[in-house]
Amino acid sequence: FREIFKERRLPSAPSVYICAQDRGAGCLPPTGPERFQLIINAPATGDGRAPTDGEMEACRMATFAGLEQCGLILKPRDVVTVGPAMFEGLFPSTGGALYGRASHGWRASFRRPGSRTGLPGLWLAGGSAHPGAGVPMAALSGRLASAAILTARGSMRTFLPMATAGGTSTPRVTTAASA
Repeated sequence: FREIFKERRLPSAPSVYICAQDRGAGCLPPTGPERFQLIINAPATGDGRAPTDGEMEACRMATFAGLEQCGLILKPRDVVTVGPAMFEGLFPSTGGALYGRASHGWRASFRRPGSRTGLPGLWLAGGSAHPGAGVPMAALSGRLASAAILTARGSMRTFLPMATAGGTSTPRVTTAASA
């Protein structure tokens, strides 16, 4: 991680997250080509100097060489590469970090926003909100946000005040409809 966080460059020996998108529980693997999603750690430099094509290719080669050393031989075709510059374009002010602002350092988990915000009706859930990145944590984040919404709902108005208040002689809609 020195290369990523200190030197702000792509790693020479990247850690790789792999998702075999065409495989599921109880399913047989496809008989033909299948899709894989590979995610590697990269510096959040999308708002500054993006990696060159040569640096991206060197990282790609190192990634596949590392996988091959572990016994996984992939023969990629139709490769789509995205990186920090694309994420910065989609989500400004992140530097292109996949999960929003940088999440490293011993205090990072304490600085992550919770599900509540200062804006009424706006709640946060996902990899950049507490408790953090990854599918299990993002799912837990969604549960925490929904629990916070249900808790706050008890203190929210369930109706909007009207300019003309009704009285005891005003029939209810159901009474008026059945009469």
